[in-house]
Amino acid sequence: MARVCKRWKRLAYERPLWKRVDLAPYSRRLDGRAMWRIVRQFFTPSLKSLTLAGHLHSGRTGEIVSTPLLLELKSRAASLRHFCITTADLTGVNLSDLPESLVTLETRNCEIPPRWFKSLELDGAFRNLRAVDLSCCSRVSDPDVIDICHASSLKVVKLSWCYRISNSSIQHLSEKLTQLERLDLEGCKITDVSLHHIGS
Repeated sequence: MARVCKRWKRLAYERPLWKRVDLAPYSRRLDGRAMWRIVRQFFTPSLKSLTLAGHLHSGRTGEIVSTPLLLELKSRAASLRHFCITTADLTGVNLSDLPESLVTLETRNCEIPPRWFKSLELDGAFRNLRAVDLSCCSRVSDPDVIDICHASSLKVVKLSWCYRISNSSIQHLSEKLTQLERLDLEGCKITDVSLHHIGS
């Protein structure tokens, strides 16, 4: 539409209008260089929600995000509330690279390194975080769940098909996350012991 009408084109390039951005449908055409251009040209403190899709298992070299790019995002969109990225290799980036204003963090079907959430141990780190979705992140294990529990204000935790987690971390989660309203454990290898702790 921006190509058809000059006025629409001008509106499309108005950076304050870029509040909720979903680039996932364009993942095949996006690479790190294109993301740099978008972040620098359009992202401002007005940005509240960003959705991306990476290149995990696609056969492409290079990932859509990197530490320098996320730090640039952090400096330009310091009020970002919702960050969703799917099918991405995040082993080269840190949780601390993301804006600490996040309320919702979704990394569905992503590859994350061990103890990626360890920085939540720091006082005041991601204190606004209320929801975490790690569905189908196959590397997530008990230490990661324990680290997540440092975000004590979490209300939603989704761990479906994270088959490495066990009863012990679910027990820890049920004790520490006292404000939890939703817990998704579909496909996890847990027993009635975990259900007992969740229900008690």
